[in-house]
Amino acid sequence: MESTPKSTVRTGIMDYSLTDLDRDSWQQLHTAPSQKDSYFKTFTMATTTPDGAPDARMVVLRQVDETSRTLWFHTDVRAQKVTHLHRNPQAVLLFWDEKEQVQLRCRVSTTIHTTDAMANEQWASTWEGSRKMYLSEHEPGSSQLEPYPGFPAYFGEKLPTRDESEAGRTNFAVVECRVLEMDYLHLSRAGQTRARFDYGGETVSRQWLAP
Repeated sequence: MESTPKSTVRTGIMDYSLTDLDRDSWQQLHTAPSQKDSYFKTFTMATTTPDGAPDARMVVLRQVDETSRTLWFHTDVRAQKVTHLHRNPQAVLLFWDEKEQVQLRCRVSTTIHTTDAMANEQWASTWEGSRKMYLSEHEPGSSQLEPYPGFPAYFGEKLPTRDESEAGRTNFAVVECRVLEMDYLHLSRAGQTRARFDYGGETVSRQWLAP
């Protein structure tokens, strides 16, 4: 006699459906930028170089919109990842929650904002400590004869004034990441849980996967 397929999974003391896991993942992402101790506040972004090789780096999550399933982060417009994304706007974002043992792997399509209203709004809300890094005279990743702090050396440990920081505006970019698909994985001694959420169609497709 065949058993009826289970529609939920037990995580801790709660039973979760596919819809629950999808919703809770987005809620955790949404609150991450404002929570100092959130593991999802930083994540790995993987792009493809012009010669087809993979490249990855850590970035900071700045904003999340659950309704449109879109994430945003900031970067220097001269950074190599921007060059990669201009050539191939597809990327993968990898989140890892050490405490909850949850991994989110998101396939995204990106849009780069530099001079539009979105970039202006994000720049206006960026504090001087972050703006300082956009004052660099050198392209990120360029060779230097000696260690370089990433901003004019005369600033040292000081922050630029608001007016001084405006010189970094031309180097500032916002990367918009529209999530096309999310792979959810929860690790546990009691059993792993893996699911895929596909947002590419008119309705969301949710499916259990073998870990």
